[in-house]
Amino acid sequence: MDIIEQCMKITSFGGQAKSLALQAIGMARSNDLDGADRTMAEAGEYLTRSHEAHTDLISAEAGDNGIKIEVTLFMVHAADHLSAADTVYVLAEEIIHLYRKGRE
Repeated sequence: MDIIEQCMKITSFGGQAKSLALQAIGMARSNDLDGADRTMAEAGEYLTRSHEAHTDLISAEAGDNGIKIEVTLFMVHAADHLSAADTVYVLAEEIIHLYRKGRE
């Protein structure tokens, strides 16, 4: 397993998920709730891909062959991106819900 490649996946997919979630909030603010829903679905797919790369690293270390993975600043940076993406995604869901509720 290429650890750097997994970290790049975590970072890039997480960053894409976060960007899309923020775009979805803007769509909801502009009353494009269908667009916001589509964009959030896409953000969710990227977030899942980021989580999968993260899980692959954890599984590699925890598995029967137990690869010892040294924690690096790059890995911490990747985990930070994933955490930020998770937070923005959850908050975007709530904000979009509030926009939708305000238009009922």
